[in-house]
Amino acid sequence: MTIPRFWLPFTTLLLLSVSAGAEPPANDWTRLEQGDIPGRRWDVPLGYAPGLNRFLVLGGRTSWDEYRKGPRPYDQLALDATEGRWENWLPRGKDWGPRFGPCKAPAWKDERFGLADAEGNARPNWTVYGTFSLGTKYDYDPDTRGFVFYAGGRTFRYDPAGRSWTDLAPKAHPEKDLGGMLLWGSMCYDRHNKRFVLFGGGNVQAERGDPGTWTYTPATNAWEQLKLHHQPPQRANSRLVYDPVAKKVLLFGGDALDHLLADTWAFDVVTNKWEERRPKLSPSPRAGHALLWLPKAKKVLLLGGYGYTSATGYVESLYRRLPFEIWTYDTATDTWELLSRCASEKECPRGPVNGFLPAAVGDIDVALVVGDGRTWMCKVAADRTDPEGTAKYGVKPGTTERRTGPHDPAWYREGVPPADADKTAKELKDSPPNTWAERPTPKRPRPNMDWGSAVFAPESDQIVRFSGGHSAYSGTAPQVYDVKADRWSIPFAPEYPIEHAYSNDQVHGEWSFRGNPWMTGHTYKATGYDPNLKALVFVPHEYTYFFDPKAGHWSRGPERNPYRPDFYTNTVCATPQGAVVWADRREKEGAGLWRLDGASRRWKALPLKGELPPKGPDHNGLAYDSKRQRLLFFSDLGGTKGDVVAYDLRTGEAKWLDSTGKGAAAVPSRETVYLVGADAVLVGAHVEVAGKPLWPLYDCAKNAWLGAELAGADPVGKGKFNNSMGLMYDPGRKLVWAVGQNGHVFVLRFDASQAKLHPLR
Repeated sequence: MTIPRFWLPFTTLLLLSVSAGAEPPANDWTRLEQGDIPGRRWDVPLGYAPGLNRFLVLGGRTSWDEYRKGPRPYDQLALDATEGRWENWLPRGKDWGPRFGPCKAPAWKDERFGLADAEGNARPNWTVYGTFSLGTKYDYDPDTRGFVFYAGGRTFRYDPAGRSWTDLAPKAHPEKDLGGMLLWGSMCYDRHNKRFVLFGGGNVQAERGDPGTWTYTPATNAWEQLKLHHQPPQRANSRLVYDPVAKKVLLFGGDALDHLLADTWAFDVVTNKWEERRPKLSPSPRAGHALLWLPKAKKVLLLGGYGYTSATGYVESLYRRLPFEIWTYDTATDTWELLSRCASEKECPRGPVNGFLPAAVGDIDVALVVGDGRTWMCKVAADRTDPEGTAKYGVKPGTTERRTGPHDPAWYREGVPPADADKTAKELKDSPPNTWAERPTPKRPRPNMDWGSAVFAPESDQIVRFSGGHSAYSGTAPQVYDVKADRWSIPFAPEYPIEHAYSNDQVHGEWSFRGNPWMTGHTYKATGYDPNLKALVFVPHEYTYFFDPKAGHWSRGPERNPYRPDFYTNTVCATPQGAVVWADRREKEGAGLWRLDGASRRWKALPLKGELPPKGPDHNGLAYDSKRQRLLFFSDLGGTKGDVVAYDLRTGEAKWLDSTGKGAAAVPSRETVYLVGADAVLVGAHVEVAGKPLWPLYDCAKNAWLGAELAGADPVGKGKFNNSMGLMYDPGRKLVWAVGQNGHVFVLRFDASQAKLHPLR
């Protein structure tokens, strides 16, 4: 009988992939020259189906723009053993294209996750906008011969033989029970109990910020959270693997978001207990590595992983690929051993710099990796260890890796001369009127802090800034400037969402492992100050967060906010009775006002009669007029652009003031401060009069707009508005402070009696 080439063992594939028909050396990588996968994919689920003797690509993220470039290979691919190429693993009965190369499968409707394409065929949509992070929340179930996935709040199954997807739709699941979107997690199949075990990842609304340990049982289609007293610390991008001999689920390392781990844990599936192992040496701290079971050697296999960088440049990656290593772990002896370490990236796979390495193992300990669209294979020989390499590159349990430089609180004190408070006080007192001066701060925070404001905390004489997002600083630690010392600091090492640049605005969640809020896409005017709590208030999420600059830590409000979360336009303003937020209502159209009750830390709705001006990112501002106990609203949008709305806090009535010069004052008004001595509001922007850039100044008594000539190091710079500048008033010193994109600090002593003021017309 002739054996179809489809069923040839994978040793044949190895032989076909090298010249002269010679099998490659053990523990060395061979690239399949015909195995490239056209079209960019990441977060690729890769598996092995023993019954089919096939390695399978089961999808993979891609961008909407990339997907729309034209025909590309199908979502699901199977590696053809004799061809050394990826075959389109099309659904049965679908004539969507050839076996190899681009095909014409139906499109998806949009970039939202779902399990159906435009024609209604059951298929996961891999073109999801924003952070989706399948990670390794999938594994093969040898009992039912299918792959089970958990992603986007859905539990679904792929049948590789039938080439079909099924939405399992259990009644409950981790995201439904906990809230949030689970990112960066992992799951594996427990053959002893015929269930899946899930652990790791973050972004859910549990107190730890992670889901803890869950199981999913296919027979009952039910998820269950295991109530365990002892679990591993929180981590992201750490893959789980099942050891069927020891009946344990193994876990190594991971990304704690502010440091990388190198610890080894085992979950006993018989007793449902976690135990930290204490090997003599282990691989170095890392995350994103593959953990796989070697069925022949009966050991756990570790491949690749990423480390950190301490970069601070614009849109630089905070992650790096580690030299590609192969390690094995023997559960019975609690021993890690290095097998090989690639000297050159040209000779081994290139995994992602901040995601999971797509990898799988076949029946005879053949490992396959897909990275950068290229396919690599390796015959793993677990008995060919490298003792010298193990000793050289192995580390002791408990070893961590942390970022340095401005990511480290200690950096701000290193090599910095002692502060001279008396000198600083004299310089501020003697600052010339109506002239901006830049402070000579020795070390400034980085990276850039774009599109956000700052607050002044008079009780502690500090400026607190939580600004950045998108392509800027995206950590959880605010930057704190001590006015008396002229020194910046950060209270703790910031946690970063795994996808750093251009993605934290897409993390649809709330808080980190340490309970700190995620930076939103930008913060605009979503930070303010509450004088009763003496804290920075951060308002764009479902919950409100409070940063105490003296204690140096965040806390969270007790309940969801009554207004609609929006980091673009939610605007905060301090009043003596508590911070006020200007935001949109949840239950109906239109804007509303809420004031923070310091005792309960809850927002209470303020009465509102009349209308407020339109809102837009950077285009609306809010100031408190302490002389008249009113709020002043500014906006350069709509038909009344440049005009001012006054809201009386005693009556709840809002009125348009029909201010003089309003047409000329129609500038971005995000940054506004009420100057007590001048009885005027200074707007952090420029208007041009006779070719001169002037600062808009609203005279409250005259209800008129003026332009102020201010000399010195102008923090706005060129143009009408600086989207990365925060403007504040220091009531004790009667100074105006401004902070810039890269931590530059400016100070102004405004004197209306000496200022050159021009009426705006």
